[in-house]
Amino acid sequence: MKTFSKILVNLEEHHDSDQAIAKAVWLAERSGAAIELFCCCFNLSLRNGYLFDKEAGEQARHGYLRQMEARLLAIASNLQRRGLNVGVDVAWDRHHAEGVVRKALRYGPDLVIHQIGIHSRLGHYWMAHHDWQLLRDCGVPLLLVKAHQWGKVPAVAACVDPFHECDAAADLDRSILDIASVLARLADGRLHVVHSYQTLPQSAIFDEHVVTDYAALQAKVSAQHSEALQRMLASVPDLDRETVHQLHGETHLTLPRFATELKIDVMVMGSVARGFMDRLLLGSTIERIFDALDCDVLAVKQPGFVSPVQP
Repeated sequence: MKTFSKILVNLEEHHDSDQAIAKAVWLAERSGAAIELFCCCFNLSLRNGYLFDKEAGEQARHGYLRQMEARLLAIASNLQRRGLNVGVDVAWDRHHAEGVVRKALRYGPDLVIHQIGIHSRLGHYWMAHHDWQLLRDCGVPLLLVKAHQWGKVPAVAACVDPFHECDAAADLDRSILDIASVLARLADGRLHVVHSYQTLPQSAIFDEHVVTDYAALQAKVSAQHSEALQRMLASVPDLDRETVHQLHGETHLTLPRFATELKIDVMVMGSVARGFMDRLLLGSTIERIFDALDCDVLAVKQPGFVSPVQP
């Protein structure tokens, strides 16, 4: 990917999307990308109110969609006056995330932007069910936006793992580095590469000979991770080695701390498709990482990913 050509912005009916629009505009002005404003609508009260009158229900639904389309057209008109190529679309779909994914399959964007709402009185950005489903099912790089303004020199961090046993996972890291590089270049920002890993804690080692030399074991593992990371990045041009970071510890603790200390604006991470049981076991950890991060998250699927959502 050399740049973005089409950006899809998901606007929700009852949530603020100002930051999503602002960041889409910011990227479009620098890349020349077209913007598509999209809203997936559904009103349960409206549907139930005309449950036994199909024709009247259809008219009411079309009226509702026209109102939402007018709202999007007003936003688009303002952006078009700034010289941007902006289109609008609305759809009626009870399943919000599936509606957005279907739109992405039709439109073929390089990037989907979705703003996450604050889901608690404490100001936490806890992901709702449809946010989580969109993250899981969207095959297009998905920028999850918070109410966070990027800095004048945006900091973009690519989260990679050089220890992979299969080509598919290595391809995912290359995709992460690719889109993070594009984003940093468009933003005239700074690209960071971060690898977080955890070794076996000393308390879990029962061999007394290993425990005696635990410090040497830690140093050896750290060196192996460093060598693997450098091999991975050997083909990345113009990468400042001072922006390559190796973190030791649990990911859900190290990454938020890293993002805060370096004032990261966008964390680019892999979103791996998993089975049902894996999602049950890993979902809460991923949500905890997202909630702890102050920055936006750009989720990237592995190459060849096929969404379970039908067009």
